[in-house]
Amino acid sequence: CRSNGWACRLPRLIGGSLFQSPPATRRSCLARSDPSCPPSHSRRLPVWQRQSFPIEVMADIARRRLVEDGPLLCEPGGEGTMILPLFGDAEQRWPSGLRAVLYLLGMGWCFMGVALISDIFMGSIERITSKKRRKFCSSTGRWYTALVWNPTVSNLTLMALGSSAPEILLSVIETTAANKMFAGDLGPSTIVGSAAFNLLIIIGVCIASIPDGEVRKIKELPVYAVTAVFSLFAYIWLVIVLMGRSPNVIEPFEGIVTFSMFPLLVTLAWLADKGYLTDSHKSKNATKPLVSVDMTKEELAQLDISIRKEFGSAVTDDMVQKIIAMRSAETHSRAHYRVAASRKLTGGKRLQVNRASMFNRGRLTASVTDIIGSLRGNPSCKVHPVEEADDAELCYIEFATANYAVIESAGSVKLKVSRRGVLDAEAVVRYKTRDGLAKAECEDPNIIPDYIAAEDSLTFAPGETDKLIEIKILDDNTYEEDEEFYVDLFDPLIVCSDTSARRVDVQLVDSITGQEVRLASAKVTIIDDDSAGTLAWAQEVVTLEERASDTTVYFEVHRKNGGKGKIGCKYFTEDHTAVAGGDYERAEGSVELEDGVCVGKVPVKIFSRGRYGTSETFRVILHDIKGQGAKFDTTTDGGEDTCILTVIIAPDTQAMERVDKMMSTLRHKWQKAKIGSSSWKDQFAEAVCVNGGGRSDDDSDEQTDEDSSPSWSDYVMHVLLLPWKLVFAFCPPADYCDGWLCFTVSLFMIGMVTVIISDIANLFGCVLPFMENEITAITFVALGTSLPDTFASRTAATQDPYADASVGNVTGSNSVNVFLGLGLPWTIASLYWASTTVHKEWTDLYQFDPDLDWLGPPGSRNFAYVVKAGSLGFSVIIFTICAVLCIILLAMRRKVLGGELGGPRRSKWVSCGVLMFLWLFYIFMSTLKIKGVV
Repeated sequence: CRSNGWACRLPRLIGGSLFQSPPATRRSCLARSDPSCPPSHSRRLPVWQRQSFPIEVMADIARRRLVEDGPLLCEPGGEGTMILPLFGDAEQRWPSGLRAVLYLLGMGWCFMGVALISDIFMGSIERITSKKRRKFCSSTGRWYTALVWNPTVSNLTLMALGSSAPEILLSVIETTAANKMFAGDLGPSTIVGSAAFNLLIIIGVCIASIPDGEVRKIKELPVYAVTAVFSLFAYIWLVIVLMGRSPNVIEPFEGIVTFSMFPLLVTLAWLADKGYLTDSHKSKNATKPLVSVDMTKEELAQLDISIRKEFGSAVTDDMVQKIIAMRSAETHSRAHYRVAASRKLTGGKRLQVNRASMFNRGRLTASVTDIIGSLRGNPSCKVHPVEEADDAELCYIEFATANYAVIESAGSVKLKVSRRGVLDAEAVVRYKTRDGLAKAECEDPNIIPDYIAAEDSLTFAPGETDKLIEIKILDDNTYEEDEEFYVDLFDPLIVCSDTSARRVDVQLVDSITGQEVRLASAKVTIIDDDSAGTLAWAQEVVTLEERASDTTVYFEVHRKNGGKGKIGCKYFTEDHTAVAGGDYERAEGSVELEDGVCVGKVPVKIFSRGRYGTSETFRVILHDIKGQGAKFDTTTDGGEDTCILTVIIAPDTQAMERVDKMMSTLRHKWQKAKIGSSSWKDQFAEAVCVNGGGRSDDDSDEQTDEDSSPSWSDYVMHVLLLPWKLVFAFCPPADYCDGWLCFTVSLFMIGMVTVIISDIANLFGCVLPFMENEITAITFVALGTSLPDTFASRTAATQDPYADASVGNVTGSNSVNVFLGLGLPWTIASLYWASTTVHKEWTDLYQFDPDLDWLGPPGSRNFAYVVKAGSLGFSVIIFTICAVLCIILLAMRRKVLGGELGGPRRSKWVSCGVLMFLWLFYIFMSTLKIKGVV
């Protein structure tokens, strides 16, 4: 027995002397059917040749192959793998047990490296898919910011590629590079094993992670239905391809069809997301502001107004920022959760992820109430929408209307003054008349007086809300145009008996604008009573400053130069830059003025939507005047037939200042929460320092685990992974070329690390005769590539109010793994072999293979891409059965508990246990098949 030979080293590894056979025996042992042959010796041959062939066929293959085969790849003199072993034959002579441990640790270290570079890869994808553009909405007539990538499409394309890149690249590289267009053991088995782990283990973990009593359900059910069906069909299709029309061979059309199912899946999922596959299709609110660093100030102003409408004027700026931060957490992408979980695992820079346990994410209003209460120092306080929260300590005094009209012969005019707010105290306000074109009675004989001047004070008793000011009007026999004078309110006072216990302020309010003023005025127009008069707007152009809530504004129509008889007209609103339904409520109706009545009002509701920087304009048009002798004022806009009022809705200047401050604060937070780096300097600084060189991106008031200092495990993981971090810091930052440069380079780096993992896995299986490559793939490799997704899905399940980011993404990824991870290498390899005319190695392997008789008689078969069904087909069948049971379980949980995840403690742990059992059953049955037991 040679000291370093396979037959001598194997007994020392697993005990016994069963396999101590002379070299001659070793060279003749090629078939599993030979009982004297070492059970794992056939592993010298690839998986496609590990079959119980007739001994004469195997003998023929032996005569042509063994001269070239030589020792195993993990033995001295063996050809090794693409990169390994690093130390050549010296490493091959190390004890097999030591090498197995080192290879296992090396695989784990490489898996962590893949997780690190995948984070950078996901950062580039986040940068790409978060790109936005300005679009014009024809229904509202304004521009808005929208994502370039549809979220469903990005999840099934770039996001799925990012989370499954190691499995997909492992399959592609193994087939096209490592095995030189021959099918491999690791790639397909890793994809199936990873799918089993994702569907059964990850979903089981997500179910159990939800707090007791809470549930998470899938929101986009049509999209989930499409991905769930495709995730089942993908593996049924594998069985059909491997064991159906062309058993053990992948024909070009089969590879192309498999790959083509990927764009089909994306298209159907997009249609489902838009609602085209259901009867409930409806137009989505495309103009809803996107809560992100790219949102404009106008969009932030809209969001600010919507929050204040929802929760009332008691909401302060700090509260609004808290609410916006919470709602931005609702929009965390799949990449964000993946990177956050991986960085926490590898001692990298922390990302902000709000805790769902602090808030009931399914009830955002209750969450905001808690925030408001905590900011006020009273966590139990409740905030409800109110119109004027400050009225409790303010008293407002104003004219009931800003314009009055009186017929010259009426004798007097009464002006109504109202107060609101604090009513249980005595209030006093002074008033005084002021000349306009109408003149007060005076000693000058050249002036014809129109009214008698008045100056006095009004006293509101406790509980009294209205007072009248009466001004005497003087009649004359001289024809005059309409003339006006003014009455001013000033010096308001409040008389409060308990001023030591409370402070009550009194304010004057302008009746037109609703703003607080120092001098409130009312205009009184004296109309000649000898004709029907003319109609005109009180003002041709009115500028309204936006209020915090929707407001109904009354525009006054004045009758001038007469007041005799009943007259009227119709009115309607007309869009200009302002759009009915978005900026204001469309109005249409009529105005009637009775005999002697000189003022009419047109109500129009102005919507508060959050304006910043720009004003919106619309028109109110009077037309179709009625009444003998009545006409429109031809000197105003509109001429003889109409009278036009132009209304300008201007942004609130105070609100603009508030938005500027909020934008500065929020952008600072959002920039820190970005996944990728903006420069190489930042990348190397984060690579060298534990946890990225500082505390988390969360503010000090965010109660998260990341706020604490680095733990001992962070230091350990940082030291172990420092070489990877330094290497990957050379990857271009995600901000360059909109993320595409980082995407390309990081994908190449993932491929390089995947090659190392493939090499280590092959060597690991080689030094352990009882560990076939397929078993390594469905256990160690599948676990290593899916572990970051496990933590990311668990975080998404607990943080998101819905289950789409955890359950829906699993079914989507499993579909994409097959269509890309197998469809792409199958298409390339099948087309390669279809165009090949001479290939000695293929001829030696498959020309006399009895499993390929349908290709033709031995010796004259056409070249084809051979993928032996064997254990792979059986593994796919077992997984498909388990997947169907898992989908049924989720459907039952939705119907009974109201959601796929969470629920009562017992039910969620039972569901988790069932899924764990299904995964163990899959591993157990697949292992038995690989070992040849079943």
